[in-house]
Amino acid sequence: MKKAALCLLVALCLGGVITGCGKKEEPAKKTEEKAETEETKKKETKEEAKEEYMVIGNKNADAFEILLKNSTGKDITAIAVRTSDKAEYPANMMKSGETLKNGKTAVFFYTPEKGAGSTQSAVNTDKQINVTYHMQVTLADGGVIELSSFGFEDVKEEAELCYEENVGYIKYVSKTSGDAVSTKEQELGAKAQREAAQQAAQDAAVQQTVQEETQQEVESYAEPEYTEPVYTEPEYTEPSYTEPEYIAPVEQAPSQESESCLGGVAIN
Repeated sequence: MKKAALCLLVALCLGGVITGCGKKEEPAKKTEEKAETEETKKKETKEEAKEEYMVIGNKNADAFEILLKNSTGKDITAIAVRTSDKAEYPANMMKSGETLKNGKTAVFFYTPEKGAGSTQSAVNTDKQINVTYHMQVTLADGGVIELSSFGFEDVKEEAELCYEENVGYIKYVSKTSGDAVSTKEQELGAKAQREAAQQAAQDAAVQQTVQEETQQEVESYAEPEYTEPVYTEPEYTEPSYTEPEYIAPVEQAPSQESESCLGGVAIN
């Protein structure tokens, strides 16, 4: 009897422990399910928001996809992207007549050219040269903003396009580090380099003009080249003598009315 009571007591204790463990596990499970539900709702909300955003570029498997917010203070009418190994920007990625209003966000797709990110040197085919992405933004008032570097690969999801101190830059969260990144200081440095290069080119052009003008002045006042005169002896012509023609005198008969030598008496 005592043995049966003891077994019943042990069974009841074990049942309480099992029940207690089940109660402890249940709240944890509900918390996980709630977190998953909230994460799913966030994703669905973002996807719904994307459907309302303007789309810039073409979506495909190779394209970078980011949410690009216009925080420049002005409306944007054109966006173009090129790699640093190209001299010219391609066509506007926005559709004709489209405007990305200030404060608005667009879903931005950019598909790099095949091989972009590195290119081979024409001199040494074994040497790889890293390239960066440059972005040109045209504003509604005709102004143009150029970003010297746009790290599509490192943008986690969203990038904010800003404009301050006469430079455009972006702010985003890094995929690599998870830190907030701003390219403002980088763009200020690039701006200073561009201005220095422009000033050097202007100085060189002025110096070239001065040299050309100086050379022209020297040439205009140069002493004429001396040419030794050539003496030509005059040709001597022997004079020719022409003997004058002789003309015989004409004899005239004496007049009959004149006095004769005979006594001075005229003979009739």
